[in-house]
Amino acid sequence: MDKNNGSAMLLRLNKQDQISALQSIGFTTVNENTPASEIAKYMKWAGTLLDLSLAALRIEDGKQVFFTASEWNSMSANNRSKYIRIGIRVRAECRQFIIAKSDCIDAGGTKTFKWGGYATDLRGLKNYGSGNQGLYDTFDGKSNTDIIIETLAGVKDTQGTVGAPAAETARTYKACTLESDGIEDTTVWNLPALGELMLIAKYKLEINELVTSMFGNQNIITTDWYWSSTEYDTSSAWDVNMPNGYVYTNSKNSAGRVRPVSAIDSLSL
Repeated sequence: MDKNNGSAMLLRLNKQDQISALQSIGFTTVNENTPASEIAKYMKWAGTLLDLSLAALRIEDGKQVFFTASEWNSMSANNRSKYIRIGIRVRAECRQFIIAKSDCIDAGGTKTFKWGGYATDLRGLKNYGSGNQGLYDTFDGKSNTDIIIETLAGVKDTQGTVGAPAAETARTYKACTLESDGIEDTTVWNLPALGELMLIAKYKLEINELVTSMFGNQNIITTDWYWSSTEYDTSSAWDVNMPNGYVYTNSKNSAGRVRPVSAIDSLSL
């Protein structure tokens, strides 16, 4: 099913066919007992932006919890103090993940990072070069980041870059620390795959509105270009230009911004 037209197509089906169609595109928890109101939400989720929520960690047990803007804003200061805000959950087009509350910035104030591994063949990481078949369906930033970091650890490439700065800074990102916030961020953050980055670009206006409300406008998705963890070939990787959402390739020796994401495997409401 073409996910861009998924909602319209699902509306034309009867309930049983709607359930089968939703299950076939990943909503495996939908069944005959799912209320019609929830099926309608799943149909929206299949083809467009379902919603954006504040992602937080509960200080008591470190569990991830999610709040709508109205839910968070209606809470007392005492209740808010029980949570640490870490980012924005996106549910859109059959996907779900958390965007970190801010771009990566190193201790020296650097805001852009090289991809690394120039002219290195990363075994296990598919190259989406000539033809680019499946490029826009790449959503496994976690696996990509794992491979990039493991393969390039301590390796100096032909341009003098050691390791994988973009992937490493994404993985070591912390939205909160024990010292300052009373809880350690144990979220597994990743350099987003191209599909994840494209969804961020597509819904940037809505995301930035919530980011501004929750974290201040200094933390919005900027008008720069951002690295993905998706390769083009041994010397280039894919990036997204946020002002217009254009997808480009760039030399791994170039420096771009990094906005970490964290995977959420479940596709249930």
